[in-house]
Amino acid sequence: MPTTTNTSKTSPKPPRRRAGPSPVRYDFVLVMIVATLIGLGLVMIFSASYVQANNLYGKSAFYFLRQLQWLVVSVIGMIVAALIDFRILKRLALILMALTVLMLVAVLLFGDKNLGSRRHLFGTSVQPSEVAKLTIIIYIAYWLSSKGNRLREVSVGLVPFSVLLSLVALLIVLQPDFDTTALIVMTALIMFFIAGADLKQLGIAGVVAAITFVVVVTQINYASVRINEFIDFLKDPGTGSYQLTASLQALANGGVLGAGLGDGTTTIPLAFTDSIFAVIGEELGLVGALGVVALFMAFAYRGLRIALRSNDSFGLILGCGITGWIALQAFVNIAVNTATLPFSGLTLPFVSYGGSSLVACMAGVGVLLSISRYSNQTAASPARAAVQPTNGATYATLGLGWRNWRARLPGAGRARRATASRRTTQQSGRGYSSGGSSYSVKASSAPRTAALSRRVTRTKRTIARRTGTSRKPAKSSSSSGTYRVPRRR
Repeated sequence: MPTTTNTSKTSPKPPRRRAGPSPVRYDFVLVMIVATLIGLGLVMIFSASYVQANNLYGKSAFYFLRQLQWLVVSVIGMIVAALIDFRILKRLALILMALTVLMLVAVLLFGDKNLGSRRHLFGTSVQPSEVAKLTIIIYIAYWLSSKGNRLREVSVGLVPFSVLLSLVALLIVLQPDFDTTALIVMTALIMFFIAGADLKQLGIAGVVAAITFVVVVTQINYASVRINEFIDFLKDPGTGSYQLTASLQALANGGVLGAGLGDGTTTIPLAFTDSIFAVIGEELGLVGALGVVALFMAFAYRGLRIALRSNDSFGLILGCGITGWIALQAFVNIAVNTATLPFSGLTLPFVSYGGSSLVACMAGVGVLLSISRYSNQTAASPARAAVQPTNGATYATLGLGWRNWRARLPGAGRARRATASRRTTQQSGRGYSSGGSSYSVKASSAPRTAALSRRVTRTKRTIARRTGTSRKPAKSSSSSGTYRVPRRR
């Protein structure tokens, strides 16, 4: 009987996809928050400046169009910063810092004097202190991450950090620009804390910085005038400066829903730059002002989330520094307009008029996006990140701890990465047990791990030889059985 053979061919199975790193993604929620703030800023700049622009230049949209030009430049800068791996900034940190110092010196020598200070180059187009905020944060993040577990040593951590910060602060104070100086110092101290500095050293640095700032401010005429005006305002709100009273009057006139776009009646000095939050409160009311506060709170959350998801200590400190800088500047500007702090010249990030501020802030956002992209790419392969040599240094981890080798902020959404990191750590430093005692090896570099493993193995073999446990006894019902310690090949 003839046999029939099945000639039908089975369809080939689709090839399996190799498990690889997850696709790189940017934090588009952060982009949407920044885009909303910028859009609101453009609308409010036009609403607050069209009368002055028409009187001075004959064009009601003069300031609006100039801000739009700077927005194009800042968007290009953000995209370039987002496409570049943020770890490349480690190699450029020293160059950026040197260029920053040169620009600050050039301002003191060749800057144009405006309102009693030298802060600009090329007329009033470029303000180097705005760009210095970002470059100084990059260098401090590189410097702090390179110190590792030696950061708590006074000669390695506190003293060089104080000298570096004092040099930069002095160049900005001489302009004079106390607001930017205070912002940079506060941001640097936050980064120093995040990197794992000793709390006592951090407290000493904070006290010295505060005393120095008070002494310098009282010696400069225009700064002491601002402090005295604020103290007089607290005693009697009717005797305060015109800037403070006008800002509060505008916020009060706005009510809950505001007077409407372009319908504000309060004359506010510097309405579309330093006092734009008061204009928002008058024209959009309490709802618009609280909306701006909520947007900056959301920005701070997304920025810290990006920083805490980074597997790189440089990315962690850098992300926290950029987020702290922009959030602190927004807080100071809002506090000034609500008469909570003395008047300062800090702009509201992404919202106020100013090309240098917008470019610097957008470049900082680009660095945050780069951290979110390349950190996610690294986090997808924790084993690969674990075997990278560290030259014997122990760097900050993302656990909630208070020692010098741990960072001090827990991360929302870091649980999966932290679990994977613990697993790889357990695999690299395995525990060896013999009888009731156990030996745990946790080293910061592969050569030290191998050396310690050999020493532990030799010790266990010696103990087994002397106690006689290396001989395999006859099996009995009462014994559970012992094993011979294998020799290491």
